Amino acid sequence: MDALSKALGVSLPTVRRDLGKLEDEGVVRRTHGGATVEAPRGADQEFAVREQTDAAEKKAIAQSAVDMVAQDATLLMNDGSTVLGIARELVARNLKVTVITPGVNIATLLSESPRINTYLLGGVLRHRSLGTSGTFAEQMLNQFNADLAFIAAESFSAEAGLSYSYEADAMIARLMSERARTTVVVANARKLGGHDRITALPATSINTLITGCLNPDVLQPFRVLGIDVVIAGHLTESS
Repeated sequence: MDALSKALGVSLPTVRRDLGKLEDEGVVRRTHGGATVEAPRGADQEFAVREQTDAAEKKAIAQSAVDMVAQDATLLMNDGSTVLGIARELVARNLKVTVITPGVNIATLLSESPRINTYLLGGVLRHRSLGTSGTFAEQMLNQFNADLAFIAAESFSAEAGLSYSYEADAMIARLMSERARTTVVVANARKLGGHDRITALPATSINTLITGCLNPDVLQPFRVLGIDVVIAGHLTESS
Protein backbone atom coordinates (compact mmCIF):
# COMPACT_ATOMS: atom_id res chain seq x y z
CA MET A 1 0.00 0.00 0.00
CA ASP A 2 2.86 2.37 0.83
CA ALA A 3 4.47 1.58 -2.53
CA LEU A 4 1.25 2.46 -4.38
CA SER A 5 0.95 5.70 -2.45
CA LYS A 6 4.48 6.75 -3.41
CA ALA A 7 4.22 5.59 -7.02
CA LEU A 8 0.94 7.44 -7.64
CA GLY A 9 1.82 10.51 -5.60
CA VAL A 10 -1.37 10.30 -3.52
CA SER A 11 -2.19 9.70 0.16
CA LEU A 12 -2.81 6.30 1.73
CA PRO A 13 -6.52 7.07 2.34
CA THR A 14 -6.87 7.90 -1.37
CA VAL A 15 -5.22 4.60 -2.34
CA ARG A 16 -7.53 2.66 -0.01
CA ARG A 17 -10.63 4.47 -1.30
CA ASP A 18 -9.72 3.96 -4.98
CA LEU A 19 -8.83 0.30 -4.45
CA GLY A 20 -12.19 -0.14 -2.80
CA LYS A 21 -13.95 1.34 -5.82
CA LEU A 22 -11.96 -0.85 -8.22
CA GLU A 23 -12.82 -3.92 -6.16
CA ASP A 24 -16.51 -3.00 -6.29
CA GLU A 25 -16.21 -2.80 -10.08
CA GLY A 26 -14.53 -6.21 -10.25
CA VAL A 27 -11.25 -4.85 -11.57
CA VAL A 28 -9.06 -5.88 -8.62
CA ARG A 29 -9.19 -8.12 -5.58
CA ARG A 30 -8.06 -6.57 -2.31
CA THR A 31 -5.29 -8.38 -0.46
CA HIS A 32 -3.44 -7.69 2.78
CA GLY A 33 -1.49 -4.48 2.10
CA GLY A 34 -2.50 -4.13 -1.56
CA ALA A 35 -4.50 -5.65 -4.41
CA THR A 36 -4.20 -8.02 -7.36
CA VAL A 37 -5.62 -7.47 -10.84
CA GLU A 38 -8.41 -9.88 -11.63
CA ALA A 39 -8.39 -9.45 -15.40
CA PRO A 40 -7.15 -6.95 -17.98
CA ARG A 41 -9.75 -4.44 -19.11
CA GLY A 42 -8.01 -3.01 -22.19
CA ALA A 43 -6.68 0.39 -23.07
CA ASP A 44 -9.42 2.35 -21.32
CA GLN A 45 -8.60 0.77 -17.96
CA GLU A 46 -4.86 1.33 -18.37
CA PHE A 47 -5.48 4.96 -19.28
CA ALA A 48 -7.73 5.42 -16.24
CA VAL A 49 -4.91 4.24 -13.96
CA ARG A 50 -2.46 6.69 -15.57
CA GLU A 51 -4.99 9.48 -15.23
CA GLN A 52 -4.99 9.02 -11.44
CA THR A 53 -1.21 9.44 -11.23
CA ASP A 54 -0.35 12.98 -10.05
CA ALA A 55 -4.04 13.79 -10.47
CA ALA A 56 -4.04 17.01 -8.43
CA GLU A 57 -1.06 18.42 -10.31
CA LYS A 58 -2.59 17.52 -13.68
CA LYS A 59 -5.84 19.25 -12.75
CA ALA A 60 -3.98 22.43 -11.78
CA ILE A 61 -2.00 22.29 -15.03
CA ALA A 62 -5.23 21.94 -17.01
CA GLN A 63 -6.77 24.96 -15.29
CA SER A 64 -3.73 27.10 -16.02
CA ALA A 65 -3.70 25.92 -19.64
CA VAL A 66 -7.32 26.87 -20.23
CA ASP A 67 -6.66 30.29 -18.67
CA MET A 68 -4.64 30.96 -21.83
CA VAL A 69 -7.51 30.12 -24.19
CA ALA A 70 -9.60 32.88 -25.77
CA GLN A 71 -13.09 32.43 -27.19
CA ASP A 72 -13.07 31.16 -30.80
CA ALA A 73 -9.46 29.99 -30.53
CA THR A 74 -8.18 27.05 -32.56
CA LEU A 75 -6.26 24.53 -30.48
CA LEU A 76 -4.01 21.58 -31.26
CA MET A 77 -3.85 18.99 -28.48
CA ASN A 78 -1.95 15.69 -28.53
CA ASP A 79 -3.06 12.69 -26.46
CA GLY A 80 -2.43 11.76 -22.84
CA SER A 81 -4.00 12.05 -19.41
CA THR A 82 -2.82 15.64 -18.85
CA VAL A 83 -4.40 16.75 -22.14
CA LEU A 84 -7.58 14.90 -21.22
CA GLY A 85 -7.71 17.16 -18.16
CA ILE A 86 -7.46 20.20 -20.43
CA ALA A 87 -10.36 18.87 -22.49
CA ARG A 88 -12.42 18.39 -19.36
CA GLU A 89 -11.71 21.98 -18.29
CA LEU A 90 -12.67 23.35 -21.73
CA VAL A 91 -16.03 21.62 -21.46
CA ALA A 92 -16.56 22.81 -17.88
CA ARG A 93 -15.94 26.44 -18.84
CA ASN A 94 -18.28 26.22 -21.83
CA LEU A 95 -15.73 27.85 -24.15
CA LYS A 96 -16.39 28.20 -27.85
CA VAL A 97 -13.27 26.75 -29.49
CA THR A 98 -12.08 24.46 -32.25
CA VAL A 99 -9.87 21.54 -31.21
CA ILE A 100 -7.80 19.21 -33.37
CA THR A 101 -6.57 16.08 -31.60
CA PRO A 102 -5.43 12.49 -32.24
CA GLY A 103 -6.92 11.42 -28.89
CA VAL A 104 -10.09 9.36 -29.31
CA ASN A 105 -11.07 9.70 -25.66
CA ILE A 106 -10.27 13.42 -25.77
CA ALA A 107 -12.49 13.94 -28.81
CA THR A 108 -15.27 11.94 -27.13
CA LEU A 109 -15.09 14.12 -24.03
CA LEU A 110 -15.08 17.33 -26.07
CA SER A 111 -18.20 16.16 -27.91
CA GLU A 112 -20.15 16.75 -24.69
CA SER A 113 -20.06 20.49 -25.42
CA PRO A 114 -22.00 21.78 -28.47
CA ARG A 115 -19.79 24.89 -28.38
CA ILE A 116 -16.62 22.91 -29.16
CA ASN A 117 -15.90 22.02 -32.76
CA THR A 118 -13.72 18.90 -32.68
CA TYR A 119 -11.62 17.32 -35.41
CA LEU A 120 -10.31 13.82 -34.72
CA LEU A 121 -7.16 13.06 -36.71
CA GLY A 122 -7.48 9.89 -38.76
CA GLY A 123 -4.85 7.19 -38.68
CA VAL A 124 -3.77 4.04 -36.88
CA LEU A 125 -5.26 3.77 -33.40
CA ARG A 126 -2.61 3.05 -30.77
CA HIS A 127 -3.89 0.76 -28.05
CA ARG A 128 -1.99 2.18 -25.08
CA SER A 129 -2.46 5.90 -25.74
CA LEU A 130 -5.93 5.77 -27.36
CA GLY A 131 -4.51 8.17 -29.96
CA THR A 132 -4.12 7.99 -33.72
CA SER A 133 -0.85 8.32 -35.60
CA GLY A 134 0.74 7.69 -38.97
CA THR A 135 0.67 9.26 -42.43
CA PHE A 136 -3.08 9.95 -42.50
CA ALA A 137 -2.98 11.76 -39.16
CA GLU A 138 0.05 13.80 -40.22
CA GLN A 139 -1.47 14.80 -43.57
CA MET A 140 -4.67 15.95 -41.90
CA LEU A 141 -2.79 17.85 -39.21
CA ASN A 142 -0.86 19.76 -41.87
CA GLN A 143 -4.11 21.34 -43.11
CA PHE A 144 -4.76 23.30 -39.91
CA ASN A 145 -3.56 26.67 -38.61
CA ALA A 146 -3.88 27.01 -34.84
CA ASP A 147 -3.53 29.68 -32.19
CA LEU A 148 -2.19 27.34 -29.51
CA ALA A 149 -0.67 23.87 -29.38
CA PHE A 150 -0.98 22.16 -26.01
CA ILE A 151 1.56 19.34 -26.10
CA ALA A 152 1.88 16.84 -23.27
CA ALA A 153 5.51 15.94 -22.65
CA GLU A 154 6.93 12.48 -22.13
CA SER A 155 10.16 14.19 -21.05
CA PHE A 156 11.27 17.81 -21.28
CA SER A 157 14.65 19.33 -20.50
CA ALA A 158 16.62 22.40 -21.55
CA GLU A 159 19.34 20.16 -23.01
CA ALA A 160 17.37 17.40 -24.77
CA GLY A 161 14.24 19.40 -25.48
CA LEU A 162 10.84 17.76 -25.78
CA SER A 163 11.39 14.03 -26.22
CA TYR A 164 9.42 10.81 -26.56
CA SER A 165 10.00 7.06 -26.58
CA TYR A 166 8.20 6.59 -29.91
CA GLU A 167 8.68 8.25 -33.28
CA ALA A 168 4.93 8.62 -33.84
CA ASP A 169 4.51 10.72 -30.68
CA ALA A 170 7.51 12.87 -31.59
CA MET A 171 6.21 13.49 -35.11
CA ILE A 172 2.75 14.58 -33.93
CA ALA A 173 4.31 16.95 -31.38
CA ARG A 174 6.66 18.42 -34.01
CA LEU A 175 3.88 19.03 -36.53
CA MET A 176 1.60 20.58 -33.91
CA SER A 177 4.29 23.05 -32.99
CA GLU A 178 4.82 23.93 -36.66
CA ARG A 179 1.10 24.53 -37.23
CA ALA A 180 0.51 26.74 -34.16
CA ARG A 181 1.44 30.35 -33.36
CA THR A 182 2.26 29.43 -29.77
CA THR A 183 3.61 26.12 -28.47
CA VAL A 184 2.78 25.22 -24.88
CA VAL A 185 4.29 22.17 -23.18
CA VAL A 186 2.28 20.71 -20.30
CA ALA A 187 4.35 18.52 -17.97
CA ASN A 188 4.12 17.42 -14.37
CA ALA A 189 7.23 17.64 -12.21
CA ARG A 190 8.30 14.03 -12.81
CA LYS A 191 8.71 14.68 -16.55
CA LEU A 192 11.12 17.59 -16.26
CA GLY A 193 14.89 17.31 -16.55
CA GLY A 194 15.10 13.92 -18.23
CA HIS A 195 15.09 12.70 -21.81
CA ASP A 196 13.64 9.92 -23.92
CA ARG A 197 14.76 8.24 -27.12
CA ILE A 198 13.63 10.79 -29.73
CA THR A 199 13.72 14.58 -29.53
CA ALA A 200 10.66 16.12 -31.16
CA LEU A 201 11.59 19.76 -30.56
CA PRO A 202 14.49 21.66 -29.08
CA ALA A 203 13.60 23.54 -25.92
CA THR A 204 14.11 26.84 -27.76
CA SER A 205 11.04 26.04 -29.90
CA ILE A 206 8.78 26.12 -26.85
CA ASN A 207 7.05 29.35 -25.86
CA THR A 208 5.48 28.32 -22.55
CA LEU A 209 5.88 25.54 -20.00
CA ILE A 210 2.99 24.75 -17.64
CA THR A 211 3.96 22.54 -14.70
CA GLY A 212 3.33 21.86 -11.05
CA CYS A 213 7.06 21.74 -10.32
CA LEU A 214 8.14 24.17 -7.60
CA ASN A 215 11.87 23.43 -7.67
CA PRO A 216 13.68 26.59 -8.88
CA ASP A 217 16.79 24.61 -9.81
CA VAL A 218 14.72 22.51 -12.23
CA LEU A 219 12.87 25.50 -13.69
CA GLN A 220 15.75 27.94 -14.05
CA PRO A 221 17.28 26.33 -17.20
CA PHE A 222 13.96 26.83 -19.00
CA ARG A 223 13.74 30.46 -17.91
CA VAL A 224 17.30 31.09 -19.11
CA LEU A 225 16.16 30.03 -22.58
CA GLY A 226 13.37 32.62 -22.50
CA ILE A 227 10.54 30.14 -21.91
CA ASP A 228 7.60 31.50 -19.91
CA VAL A 229 6.98 29.22 -16.94
CA VAL A 230 3.49 28.82 -15.54
CA ILE A 231 3.43 27.06 -12.16
CA ALA A 232 0.01 25.39 -11.96
CA GLY A 233 -2.13 28.43 -11.36
CA HIS A 234 0.02 31.53 -11.63
CA LEU A 235 2.36 33.04 -14.17
CA THR A 236 5.97 33.70 -13.28
CA GLU A 237 8.47 35.79 -15.15
CA SER A 238 10.40 34.10 -17.95
CA SER A 239 13.72 35.26 -16.52
